[in-house]
Amino acid sequence: MKVLHAGPFKLGTACGHFNALWGLAKAQAVRGDDVTIVRVGKDVANSDLKVACDNGVRLVGYPCRRWHGCWKDDTHRFERILDEQKPDLVHLFYVRVPKFAHLSRLLRQRRVPYVVSLHGGMNSTEMRRRRVRKLVYWHALERRVHEHAAGLHFVSAGELLDYRATLGGWTQAEAVIPNPAELPANGVSWQGVDCPSAPRFAFLGRYDIWTKGLDLALAMLRALRAHGVDPELHLFGNAGGFAPAVHRLLAAYPDVRVTDHGYVGSPEKFEQVAKHDLYLQYSRFESFGMSLVEAMALGMPSLVSERSALAPTLSTAGAAVQIPMDPVAAAAVVAEALRRPKLLGEIGQRGRSWVRAECSPTVVAERMNGFYEELLDA
Repeated sequence: MKVLHAGPFKLGTACGHFNALWGLAKAQAVRGDDVTIVRVGKDVANSDLKVACDNGVRLVGYPCRRWHGCWKDDTHRFERILDEQKPDLVHLFYVRVPKFAHLSRLLRQRRVPYVVSLHGGMNSTEMRRRRVRKLVYWHALERRVHEHAAGLHFVSAGELLDYRATLGGWTQAEAVIPNPAELPANGVSWQGVDCPSAPRFAFLGRYDIWTKGLDLALAMLRALRAHGVDPELHLFGNAGGFAPAVHRLLAAYPDVRVTDHGYVGSPEKFEQVAKHDLYLQYSRFESFGMSLVEAMALGMPSLVSERSALAPTLSTAGAAVQIPMDPVAAAAVVAEALRRPKLLGEIGQRGRSWVRAECSPTVVAERMNGFYEELLDA
């Protein structure tokens, strides 16, 4: 099958949907598919071209302004890409990419079916931030892209249900397929809780304080002291534009020990994270949680906020510890879990088994291609 993925993309970042796209493309190439990634908005560095080529993926740059003139393309660059690649299907990654207005119309004109992966961008909690601006954008541009898609891809059942409840009413085909998770190699795995009274928590990802709940995490770690626990938080990721806000947050919690390790790529990130006691995901919303799943792949017991779309599934399977959004209440739950290290080990192993069964790149690529085939046969 000839598949063309299109959307914002960059190799070697902490961005979950970039890494999900990369993992899917590589797995599809291993299957024998002809796979192209079109980087919408920017060109591609020669070093990235080589990395992609070495993994059997064609990487193409599409320099363009995402906002200005988003409904047209006087350069006809994307048309030439379609003429050269002749894809069976196009997969658009993420939302709020204004240039998708032009791309989707062009694909309709050429009768090329396309799929849209939301990757949490339309989550009802996320839509509360700059709500008026996002609703205007939805009605002006995004809605039409979704209306004319052959199918919509969701990374969790929670994301699908939330979309239906707030923006639903479509007739397109739908599929719930998890993101492919990079699995640790060379036998790297979690080694157990070293010191329950002084646990070391790990966090992977971008330091978006509000979305990722870093403020809730620090409040919970402070509250743990009332339970005789003296914790540390270790961050692995990118601050980027959030750096000033992160500095202000850390200044507000001088009594909580936090170490920022910065972005760490594979395989080093698995080796580093595996040395910690627990993984902490305190997101105010999370349609999937790529970093969470990567930590679970190590067999590391994970704390998952109740607002995470995966929380009910993982909690029911005994594959993670669900924590409430109130940091004080969460501290009580975590303190109780730390008193039962054997149970934490069992939770970690169940989490690892869940990831390998549901999120291995081979499994995800097979399911995604099955969805594509259904759309092409319709």
